[in-house]
Amino acid sequence: MAAITGRITGTGPPNIFTTLGQHPRLFRAWLRYSARLMPFGSLPRRDTELVILRVAWQCGSAYEWNQHVALALRVGLTQAEVAGAAEGPAAGVFTARQRSLLAASDELLAGRVLSDATWSAVQAALGDRQAIELCLLVGHYQGLASAVGGLGIQVEERSMPAPPSRAQVSGPTP
Repeated sequence: MAAITGRITGTGPPNIFTTLGQHPRLFRAWLRYSARLMPFGSLPRRDTELVILRVAWQCGSAYEWNQHVALALRVGLTQAEVAGAAEGPAAGVFTARQRSLLAASDELLAGRVLSDATWSAVQAALGDRQAIELCLLVGHYQGLASAVGGLGIQVEERSMPAPPSRAQVSGPTP
């Protein structure tokens, strides 16, 4: 799987695949679940990538940040939106929908619960099924950031996109 992905992306096998692939049974189960959230989830890819970037930033996961900046740009997020993912919902580049996704991400990461106001905004923007998916997406990438950090998975040097300027000073570290 790692070799195939590396050929498709042209960057070589991703370190996360070569590391997690050392436990084949668990890797296959993780890959199916992960793929069900991204890229085959019901949330629009722009929303998914924005949330993943926010989780990566908040969790200090340089690996996930670097993997998903290129994906976010490929699915239509702007450079300003990518940089704004590091800033959060207060960044002046987001729609009301995007702000609700970022606020939900921040609240889930901080306390593993959503306020009534945030839940109402998320439910209004997404509906029940996508709201469930959003919560699972945040939790999944938070857990993934922990696994990447715990296993010491390093960012592939050949794939490092330019981080937002703030990240150059205080960005996430692996």
